[in-house]
Amino acid sequence: MVLYSRGAKDKRAPKELESIHPLGRSPTFVTSDGRVLIESLTITTYLLKTYDTRGKFAAEDWIREDTLRSFAGATIFPLASLEMLFDIAEKNTPWPFSFIMKRVKKGFDNFFSNAEFKKDLLYLEGELGDAEWFNGKDLGMADFVMSWPMDVIAIRGYANLEKDYPKLHAWRNRVHERPAWKQALEKGNEYDLEQLG
Repeated sequence: MVLYSRGAKDKRAPKELESIHPLGRSPTFVTSDGRVLIESLTITTYLLKTYDTRGKFAAEDWIREDTLRSFAGATIFPLASLEMLFDIAEKNTPWPFSFIMKRVKKGFDNFFSNAEFKKDLLYLEGELGDAEWFNGKDLGMADFVMSWPMDVIAIRGYANLEKDYPKLHAWRNRVHERPAWKQALEKGNEYDLEQLG
């Protein structure tokens, strides 16, 4: 594993990553045969298909799993990314334009993102139901790919999972309590979503 630190000031991926892949972004994974993979869903799929030979993380319902992992990458994370982009823009816009940016963000939240977060999180709360994992009784790919957007939402305060979505909050706690999760954070130097931007 090679760790690349984001820029101290701009928080962007370092230029060195461009020597591995032209986009120069994280995550980037290089397979043992030298193939360069980008996009967390592709990397997760590769890791599970290559190393989960016993099917420990196999889908209980592949259509549901595919729907949830697509939802994580194509619906909930883009919404969280937009919200984060507005946060970063507001924080980095000089006065007096920062006041205008703050109003734009508030308008975006009131007109669009607050309602979308509520709708999306209620959907996920219902999909989780009484199960411990999105996959059902055992952890699966949908749980892996859902963890990043849910961390962004919870840590940056786009929704109060503990108060409004207790099943998602309990699920997120289970993810963070896993020894594998803790080991991955140690190896990857953790991540700080509060400081971004």
